[in-house]
Amino acid sequence: MSSADYCIVVTLCNRPAYTMRVLDALAACDGIEGKPVAFCCEPVNKEVIMLAKSFRQPRFIHVGQKKLGCNVNTYHALSTGFSEYDQVIALEDDTVPGRDFLRFCEWGLREYRDDKSVFSICGYQRTPAEELAETASVIREQWFTPWGWATWRDRWDSVRTHWPADDRQVSWDTVIDKVTRSGRYEIRPLVGRIQNIGGEGGAHVPSAEWHRAHHLNPLWIDTRTVDPVIHFREVPPTSTRALRAYHPC
Repeated sequence: MSSADYCIVVTLCNRPAYTMRVLDALAACDGIEGKPVAFCCEPVNKEVIMLAKSFRQPRFIHVGQKKLGCNVNTYHALSTGFSEYDQVIALEDDTVPGRDFLRFCEWGLREYRDDKSVFSICGYQRTPAEELAETASVIREQWFTPWGWATWRDRWDSVRTHWPADDRQVSWDTVIDKVTRSGRYEIRPLVGRIQNIGGEGGAHVPSAEWHRAHHLNPLWIDTRTVDPVIHFREVPPTSTRALRAYHPC
């Protein structure tokens, strides 16, 4: 697909308005030029498929012959990315990347490649207002968050056999969360690089009101006017209230 050292995979289904916001934001990300993007589209919405086809970056588009469901389509997207690359960044149709999301993921993939206790790099964070100035700080936590994340082939190989076979079973991220919490970590920024906009039409969100209370992040990098972060730094988790343990969902 290209000479890039990672692939971006995006799972899409039936929400064209959300898809447009995600793809517009991805196209505006710092560092997106020339990066390969693989779209795995459920065959249920022509407008969504056309949006994927109109994306300007080097891209691969797979439209299934039948609807696979979230678990299988996500597995297919990750398998597609790792079939050619050793590193993958994963987005969904309701995870809007901030302007430096790719730079953050690139830094994390380099910084923690050899730290096998780290399973993933994730851009999502519900940032406390008093910590909004900490744009260069990151933490580690024994958690797994599926909204805008990145990982390496060897970590993928360690969990792929645990994947649920279809949507009649538990959601894939719940399975991976259980596996990774036994001694493995994710790295997240104190100031979020992902906005979760999926208040309607999602598989696991009961209402828009519930989404606003639990998933929407009113304070994230695109609400800040700051210079680009050149060097991120890990800080102790005890120094922040931005732990998922304080905001489970």
